[in-house]
Amino acid sequence: MARPFLAICAVTLAWAGCSGDIGDGNKKPDDQEVPGLVTVGEGTMHRLNVTEYRNTVSDLLHSSLDPAANFPADDIGLGFDNIASILTVSPLQVELYERAATDLAEEALAIPQNASLRHVEAESLSGSVGSANGSGWNLTSNGEITTQVTLDADGDYVLSARVYGQQAGPDPARASLLVDGLEVGTFDVPEDANNPAIITQSTTMTAGNHTVGVAFLNDYYMPPDDRNLVVDWIELEGPLGQVGVNPTREEIVFCDIVDPVCREDVLTTFATRAWRRPATADEVAGLEGLVQLALDQGDDVNEGLELAVKAVLLSSHFIFRPELDDDPTSPLPHTITAYELASRLSYFLWSSMPDEILLEAAASGELDTNEGVAKQVQRMLAHDRASALVDNFAGQWLLIRALDNHVPDYATFAGYDDTLKESLRTEMRMFFAEYLKGELPMNEMLTAGFTFLNDRLATHYGIPFEGGAELEKVSLEGNDERFGLLTMGSLLTVTSLPTRTSPVKRGVWVLENLLCDGPPAPPPGVEALLEAEMTATSLRERLAQHRADPACASCHNLMDPIGLGLEHYDGIGAFRTQEAGGATIDSSSELDGMGAFQGARDMAELLQDDPRFSTCLLEKLFIYALGRDADKEDEAQLELMNERLAEADYRLPAAIEILATSIPFRMRRGAQEEETKP
Repeated sequence: MARPFLAICAVTLAWAGCSGDIGDGNKKPDDQEVPGLVTVGEGTMHRLNVTEYRNTVSDLLHSSLDPAANFPADDIGLGFDNIASILTVSPLQVELYERAATDLAEEALAIPQNASLRHVEAESLSGSVGSANGSGWNLTSNGEITTQVTLDADGDYVLSARVYGQQAGPDPARASLLVDGLEVGTFDVPEDANNPAIITQSTTMTAGNHTVGVAFLNDYYMPPDDRNLVVDWIELEGPLGQVGVNPTREEIVFCDIVDPVCREDVLTTFATRAWRRPATADEVAGLEGLVQLALDQGDDVNEGLELAVKAVLLSSHFIFRPELDDDPTSPLPHTITAYELASRLSYFLWSSMPDEILLEAAASGELDTNEGVAKQVQRMLAHDRASALVDNFAGQWLLIRALDNHVPDYATFAGYDDTLKESLRTEMRMFFAEYLKGELPMNEMLTAGFTFLNDRLATHYGIPFEGGAELEKVSLEGNDERFGLLTMGSLLTVTSLPTRTSPVKRGVWVLENLLCDGPPAPPPGVEALLEAEMTATSLRERLAQHRADPACASCHNLMDPIGLGLEHYDGIGAFRTQEAGGATIDSSSELDGMGAFQGARDMAELLQDDPRFSTCLLEKLFIYALGRDADKEDEAQLELMNERLAEADYRLPAAIEILATSIPFRMRRGAQEEETKP
């Protein structure tokens, strides 16, 4: 392992900053002229969030480790955890990145050790008590016999010894196997010299020097009776399970790294993959300098390479997704490089790094054209990694992730358990994934005539079902209680309070996430105040009392009707006709500017016909894809994208392709300097 001060050198090199000169792959394509009068919103350098870091190290190193599990949770902004402006870096995170890079580099470059057997005859050793008896060592009283071993690798080992007892007294001889003075296994040894026993214990050990042996635990001496323990031999076998090659090392180290020319190729290739664009000669020279520094300090070339790989993983070019401006203060939009575009695509669709095909498309110029980008989008959506859109876009937009942190009150909702929760989660995931296929217009999500059910969920919904535990696509035609997004139990559950429904939370979610027209944040404690001060019997009447306050009416006149339209669904999404207190539920109301409705289906149709709905779907994708809000500079482009989406019949893959080929996705600008006031 590289010495600590060399590790400091690696950190220093890695965080030296982003150079403006990062290779030909980061030049604007010559044939991409900046259109006149085009404006795009301002972007911020984007740190990989926890999910993106986890996926990236998995795809880059095929690692079994998950260092991101120890990272602080990312902050949420605009409904998502990938918003660049709030993905800051704290001193603690830098320390955690350093630990992660160390562990990942060690695992990736580990040289597998074939299991070896270390066998020692006990009579060749010297125990703490007793003496050699010709065929072993006789421990004549409580004591131990040990030997020193040096292990080349961490891993699982098997410690064994052949022993027998010279029996006396009421109990058999008792022995323990020792590693570094600690008992790792204890055994009764009733066997004698005619039938010795082999005692065995598996144990995990680290590389380095260790002491292993056998201890005699229960001496007995009452002449002429004398209990002793005889040790014939001691064996240590391992490490186990490491026979063969380390595939990640084979991928990184593809030639003899003792040769400087090979080493340069290895460092160039790895840094290029990790940084998602070509590494420059100067950058590779800096990494080679770390290898040479390790060699100068007496370490071997593998330890030097490990240090360089660690520096790559600590680099701001790995931890961030740098997009550099020739003039960071210029508000003039410019086309991002092909490699920057490849990263935008991969982290949008896969929440991970570009694959080799996408990087080759960047290198060949394919991504310089909208046709080339569209081709890659279609390929990437067909890849298994596109499930990241379900996990991370839909998972946050449709609150699927929020199920993990929502705990309904058991006394109120005794039927809610982990099986139901997972069924609710999977239903919503499969529902969104159905639209990713491109066969359905996504602006019909609110009245969709299908869902996905298993036996548990069908019982919860009161829908006849003949299947089992696996969720299956089921038609909802003719069902007036279940239809589309708004009647799915997962969404209804997480927009409720632990003990009851919350028309306010449900209304706010619809306004913010389906119409992109959310109300301002309420004063603290308003929900509790509603509970404490309202005297009416039904929730509808209590909300009406609340709206009577002019200070509350403007917002609640928008939120409450939507929430009341969903009141037939309780706090875990089950259909009902009465509130818990016995009041009959009335789910009719009127949406501001849209008209009256008689229940959830009528309301869903009104919302679906609102032009804000289709626009909002595109805006949510825009925010997630670019990791920033849509600025006023983006409004004209969003209007154009929405027109194109209407022509494509609102298919989700078309929306993604339209966004990926849009000017805001392919361009960026610097931050205009504010004038200093005199």
